[in-house]
Amino acid sequence: MRTAVLIAAALLITACGQAPMGSTEEAPPPADAPITVGPDYSGDFDAVGTEPFWNVKVRAAGMTLARPDHPDVVTGNSGVRIDGEQGVFDTTAGETRLVLRLTPGECSDGMSDRRYGYLAEVWIDGETLKGCASKTQDLAAQPKP
Repeated sequence: MRTAVLIAAALLITACGQAPMGSTEEAPPPADAPITVGPDYSGDFDAVGTEPFWNVKVRAAGMTLARPDHPDVVTGNSGVRIDGEQGVFDTTAGETRLVLRLTPGECSDGMSDRRYGYLAEVWIDGETLKGCASKTQDLAAQPKP
């Protein structure tokens, strides 16, 4: 009789969508549960800004900040750090620290028909530069500026 009660209880628990006692399996989420996927910060990125003009190229081997009337800043790429929904690339070249922060959101450079998937902020030597960024492959599929 006791065995029959235990089997009935296990079947009842299983029918309710919960794993039986002692099981380490997790129940799958309901079919109508929202799927949450964060922004993708893998791969190459290009960031640009106007007034003043600047661009940052993020590649596996390193990052490069180019600005008129300034020498290029070339650093290694230590990878991205996720800060909430933002991706942060934080590197140093000699005594110069270069930080690129990407925030998901539609962005326009104001000078072309290109659309960017991220807002970009660059910090270098106490200066903040604001602009837009996208994955390099996404920009390649758009019209040239």
